[in-house]
Amino acid sequence: MKTESFNPISDSNCVAVILGTMPGIESLRQQKYYSHSDNLFWDIIIRVLRPNMTDIGIASLEYEDKQKILLENKIGLWDVLKYCDRNGSLDSAIRNEIKNDFVQFFEKNKKIKIIFFNGQLAKKYFESSFNDLGKSLELVQIVLPSTSPTHKLNCFEKLNQWRIIKKLTTDTE
Repeated sequence: MKTESFNPISDSNCVAVILGTMPGIESLRQQKYYSHSDNLFWDIIIRVLRPNMTDIGIASLEYEDKQKILLENKIGLWDVLKYCDRNGSLDSAIRNEIKNDFVQFFEKNKKIKIIFFNGQLAKKYFESSFNDLGKSLELVQIVLPSTSPTHKLNCFEKLNQWRIIKKLTTDTE
């Protein structure tokens, strides 16, 4: 099945971007990043960026609120791939991939100095075409454990590793 990713969530104030690989079936159906109920992305990133928010508060956030929290913290969100063929949602099923235009993205988002990859495969796809770009822009690149339910690392350990986002983006301001 031919799959197309979404536009980035970003603005000119972003100092960092989180890059995934490609939206899964549920995200594509809802046209919202990380919409699968078992994906921990929004739960983790909100806990990192708003550590005092309650579980009920996190659960009650609308998608637009989540995007706003990212941008208030100067963090963008996008996927490395623009198109691919894939049956199902597993990244391992990706074939015939075409990457997003990161030259244009970084020209438009000049303040971004850090890339956080949501999993190893996102970094692998990025490096396969944009390794020189990352080096020339002196981008700090950090791989975080995937928030996908297929990545079996304990959710508390994932949260712990993702906390580096707040530290590094706060230090960048």
